[in-house]
Amino acid sequence: MGRLMRVELRRYLARQAVRWLVVGMVAAVLLTGFAAWRASRPPSEAQLAEAQQQVTLAQADWAQHGAEYMTQCRAQQEQARQTDPSADFQCDRGAPTVESFLPPRQTFAANAYDSLGQVATFVLLLSLIVGATFVAAELSTGAMSTWLTFEPRRGRVFASKAAVASVVTGTAALAVSVLAVGVLWVATAVNHATGQVEAQTLVDLGNGSARIAVAAAGAALLGAGLGFLLRHTAAVIASVIAWFIAIDGILVSGLLQAPRWAAATNLQAWLRAGTTYYQQGPCVTDPLGGLACNPVQKTLPMAAGGLTLVAALAVVAALAWVVFRRRDVA
Repeated sequence: MGRLMRVELRRYLARQAVRWLVVGMVAAVLLTGFAAWRASRPPSEAQLAEAQQQVTLAQADWAQHGAEYMTQCRAQQEQARQTDPSADFQCDRGAPTVESFLPPRQTFAANAYDSLGQVATFVLLLSLIVGATFVAAELSTGAMSTWLTFEPRRGRVFASKAAVASVVTGTAALAVSVLAVGVLWVATAVNHATGQVEAQTLVDLGNGSARIAVAAAGAALLGAGLGFLLRHTAAVIASVIAWFIAIDGILVSGLLQAPRWAAATNLQAWLRAGTTYYQQGPCVTDPLGGLACNPVQKTLPMAAGGLTLVAALAVVAALAWVVFRRRDVA
């Protein structure tokens, strides 16, 4: 099995499509770094002058109506807390300041974790395509039948391809995630906007990178499994898009009102170390005779989301193995 794994690894790395997809991951990192650099730039002289004009007018208005504004803000905050107890409209922030009229400035400490999540979207998509093309290209071109003449034991072929696709892609995703953290640091440091970086910030980024790597390995394994089933990379991509639109978006989250079981919700829970979602709560009749249905916020832990994804991945892998074992690949 070790020799077969080494052969599959060489074939994996020799595929031009795989190399281009890795380049795509790095390009996504560089684009994210560029966006962070733009968002962390200090305000220009023109922006400062305009903000000063706006704050002068706003402070004059606040002197006359500030108490009224704060009362309205507190009332709206209490109404929002009926559905979201953590709602905070910052009603006691006081009179407007110049910073209120300047564009928000991104810092590494405050925004790197969210930016890493944006990178994860590209990494997972490309990991799925990598796993799919690694398998589907050989099935669609007939190369798989030739390979089976050298290694007729399909179980070993299936396992080696799935293992190489997941392990190598996961390793590459980890390297890309670490690169993304470094690029974000440099992009914000150039503008002196790293912020107050604490040890917990770095721990969160490290854990986030590890979760992205695991998710990328799973995405590559999913792509390989679907490649065994559908035999064409384009068919794999189309089926995944159709799933997220029709099953996740329309059926599960819409008609069935069960976002807990949507793949996107569980993936978000894994990547973000837990997530929240809203589910329709009990409906009551309002004083005017209408029907009011308030959404209920629920929490999905990281472990629950991860286990759900693993179970779904196991089903796809098992089905792919059965089909590959029984179907003629010629």
